Amino acid sequence: MANYGTVFRRVVYLVTGSGIGPVLAHVLAARVPHKLVWVTRDPVKTYGQELVDEILSAQPDALIWDTDAYGKPDMVKLAYSAYEDSGAEAVICVSNRKLTWSVVHGLERLGIPTLGPIWDS
Repeated sequence: MANYGTVFRRVVYLVTGSGIGPVLAHVLAARVPHKLVWVTRDPVKTYGQELVDEILSAQPDALIWDTDAYGKPDMVKLAYSAYEDSGAEAVICVSNRKLTWSVVHGLERLGIPTLGPIWDS
């Protein structure tokens, strides 16, 4: 899924929880300018300080939203804000089926190219 990011000049990766896994190599390699928005429960406790530091080292302006500290955000608004602020051409969402559908269709209604995994098999 995240490989599609390479067809754009700049993207937003909007991921939740362990969705960081499929996009991590892209974030660390930084082949395409991007903005990472990672929404997860207590990232340091859940994934470790080393991973959080590695992500922030690769992308100091990454938004890591701790849902334990701040609650669950409006994901469409969060994605839209990151898209506007970063000058991205598209948003790539990696989350569960329900949230991905909500983000993809919410942003598409605003005219923003948005990609998410499909569950057709």
